Amino acid sequence: MDETTLKHFYDAREAARAIRQFAAGRSFEDYCSDEMLSSAIERKFEIIGEALTRIRRKRPDDLRQIGEWPAIIGFRNILIHAYDHIEDAVVWGIVTEQLPRFIEQLEAIPEIDSLSGE
Repeated sequence: MDETTLKHFYDAREAARAIRQFAAGRSFEDYCSDEMLSSAIERKFEIIGEALTRIRRKRPDDLRQIGEWPAIIGFRNILIHAYDHIEDAVVWGIVTEQLPRFIEQLEAIPEIDSLSGE
């Protein structure tokens, strides 16, 4: 895996961790009523999707580490291009049900830590 791919995986991991932090102790009702919270979470999902898109363009085989990468990129495209059709329950469901597994997949790539100084 080259350094550029690792950088994109690092960016995706940090964005995912930020979402986890933003959502900690918050509820679906909080997400729906707090525009800053929902905007922050959606922005981090955009970063995740863009990072995986960049990997797909240059080194698609590196995405084998991420099981649902096509869906993640598709979700980013919906957030960007079909923003007026986003359902809050879908976003919150991804945060609570799918994000933890995605973070686990990224944390299983030990080379990422060489970029962050961990």
